[in-house]
Amino acid sequence: MQPIRVSTTDASGGTTYSRLVRMDSWANAQSIIQVNVTGSATYTVETSMDDPNDPTDPVAENSMTWVDCADSAVVAETASAQGILVATPIFVRIKQTAGAGSTTMAISQFSNAPL
Repeated sequence: MQPIRVSTTDASGGTTYSRLVRMDSWANAQSIIQVNVTGSATYTVETSMDDPNDPTDPVAENSMTWVDCADSAVVAETASAQGILVATPIFVRIKQTAGAGSTTMAISQFSNAPL
């Protein structure tokens, strides 16, 4: 999968979130994440196995359960960093909890198909 980029902005008034990134359930499990920080920002990459688009899963988007990324390199960080997902969640997002700066996350999932 080509890298997908999402971002957060100024969290000085409260926590901000990026849009959700839907991972490819047919691709290989491993993914690489890079978060770039501009200015001052504290962030955590979060993952969820809930799927509000699945008619057999009764969870709605606003009630999804989010957990910190299993790679602590992108949890409660203030500097740009890279992390690895060794197993594929359904969704990934970035949460900015503090700072007037911003974050941009690029996530790329390894694939069997050529780009």
